[in-house]
Amino acid sequence: MNRLVRIALTLFASSTILIFLIQQRLKEAEGMAEEALRNETQMAAIGVIIAGALAAGGFILIIVALARSRKNKLP
Repeated sequence: MNRLVRIALTLFASSTILIFLIQQRLKEAEGMAEEALRNETQMAAIGVIIAGALAAGGFILIIVALARSRKNKLP
């Protein structure tokens, strides 16, 4: 398997795990005070942004790997 594809799959897996952890954390935060809940929500938003960046980076790496493989196959 191409090195870029392996890196992209790692980024996708990392973003998926991060989303599941954020979801679990928000389920636990339901009984918190208002100020603590606001802080948890802000941290969850930052986590979702990071997960989105990881997924976008993986998607870009897949596109780069496809472009390189097509370029190498041309005569």
